[in-house]
Amino acid sequence: MNEMQFVEEDEISLFDLLQRLREGWKIVLGITALGVAVALCAIFSIPSKYEAVAIVQVGLVGQISPLGQGGQVGQLKVTGIPIETPMQTVERMKTSAFQSRVAETLGDRQWAADITRSNSGSAHDLTLQVIKATLGSEQVPLIDLRASGPTREAAQKKAEAVISQLGKVHADLAQPAIARMRTDLAISREKLASAERDLESLTKLMSSASVKDDRFTQLALVTSLRIEKEADTFNQRQMIMALETALAAPATQPVRAIESVFVADKPASPKKALLLALGLVGGLLVGVMWVFVADAWKRARERRSAV
Repeated sequence: MNEMQFVEEDEISLFDLLQRLREGWKIVLGITALGVAVALCAIFSIPSKYEAVAIVQVGLVGQISPLGQGGQVGQLKVTGIPIETPMQTVERMKTSAFQSRVAETLGDRQWAADITRSNSGSAHDLTLQVIKATLGSEQVPLIDLRASGPTREAAQKKAEAVISQLGKVHADLAQPAIARMRTDLAISREKLASAERDLESLTKLMSSASVKDDRFTQLALVTSLRIEKEADTFNQRQMIMALETALAAPATQPVRAIESVFVADKPASPKKALLLALGLVGGLLVGVMWVFVADAWKRARERRSAV
């Protein structure tokens, strides 16, 4: 009989639950207010941080390759090849050495100290992610760069300093390829000048040559040499044009931001609305749980006393 009575007492209807909440509304309201107060304290105690956003394209260096079959010298294709892949660039910017150089350039001692204290060797001031954008019919990998700072100006300067430092690194990496193309360009110009001089001499020689034998004459030999020099002159001009194109933008260009660095007027953190919502909902849930747990503990104590 007692066992059946305990089972009936353990069964609580929805009406009973609402009744418990109605009786403990002051507790629920008080704990909810406490949660909101904690959220407000967090909002005013957490330092404000602004976020600068930039979409970065890695540095490119021009490359010349034969166009079509046979590798004809006169048919050349110029393309811009990334100095390093965006994924490699992101990993480079995450290193402590790279971020320390940027912090030193800015004179940001706090950032440098955060990097030194971090277990991973980098601070949370930078957020980097590889994204893909569509340029025409091609997918171009870009880098989403986000830099945080205590003020809008500090965040913007940090993002610009990161891009500038990356530009120096990529310029050093691209220097051998650019120097080689410049050397090839100088050689091609010398060859063109030599071929043009020879062509001019052959042209003068043709005008003064006399025809003695149709099968093999001096004029035929000069004509053959002139055709070869004309072809050489054309090829060298094509090579010079291709090298000049490869050395100029857009084939060869430094690291750049697709658009100017953007910084919102409002701080990115703390997120006031989110903290207030968490404080309100969290306080409400804790208050409700408190009422139910307190009521269950009270009933259990009364049951033990009755036994």
